[in-house]
Amino acid sequence: MFAVISRSSKTEQIGKAEDVALQRSRGALDLAFANREGRTYAARIFQQGALKVRFPNVGRGEPPEAVIINTAGGLTGGDKLDVRLYVDRNAGVTIASQACERIYRAIDDPARIAVTISLDANAAMDWLPQSTILFDGARLQRETRVSMAADAKLLALESVVFGRAAMGERVDTGSLSDAWFIERAGRLLHVDRFDSGERIGEMLGKGTVLNGSTVMATMRYVAPDAQARLDEMRALLAPVSFPAAASAWGGLMMVRMAAPDSYSLNRELMQVLGAFRRRPMPRVWSI
Repeated sequence: MFAVISRSSKTEQIGKAEDVALQRSRGALDLAFANREGRTYAARIFQQGALKVRFPNVGRGEPPEAVIINTAGGLTGGDKLDVRLYVDRNAGVTIASQACERIYRAIDDPARIAVTISLDANAAMDWLPQSTILFDGARLQRETRVSMAADAKLLALESVVFGRAAMGERVDTGSLSDAWFIERAGRLLHVDRFDSGERIGEMLGKGTVLNGSTVMATMRYVAPDAQARLDEMRALLAPVSFPAAASAWGGLMMVRMAAPDSYSLNRELMQVLGAFRRRPMPRVWSI
């Protein structure tokens, strides 16, 4: 009924942990949205492994929402997620995540997340995943590539929590490599890379990085009216209780925030982005 393992062979296996093939999490998601008679619908839904998607009910006249779920409950070294999103012409969608993505300590290889976003003519997407939480010793490589038409619109939020302040957590070791590439009308518009190196705690404490804050957020708004809405965004940021600033050029608006904890960040994001979007944030954000 049970496999027989000798004491000597078992001890040998434990002593050579680097030779053991550890089980890894894999997930893939491929979604396409199209417009039919003025309404957006999911034209393609492919989900594999740990990644699933659900479509909650939304109000009449609102764009559909897709909520991404990682059933693995988080990522560790060697885990991989691949998300591909396509929005056809004249369609619009909001995409969020069910919960914060947790990145746990890695023994060797980093966890890897790849996101590919394609927006056709007059398409619109709000990419609003909840925060990514890094624990001490976590390693994450994430890359987001966007290809969009000249008149498409993308509102993309990304926030990272370096240890949960309420739990007394600190992140001293580990690494984060986070890169964005945005092409608009076939031309490279924006490249942005954050690379912490292995001494992540020391880097975050520098005045030119987070100056002791443990949470950061970046919002990218790529649209024909990005520069025209800069003053609107700056007015929304004015009451924010922690460092936050916005700039715009070439059809791209960037907002950077550095917060003391995730609760403070989410409270302000709910207000700022809710007003900027002119509709509330997805309901999963308030659960």
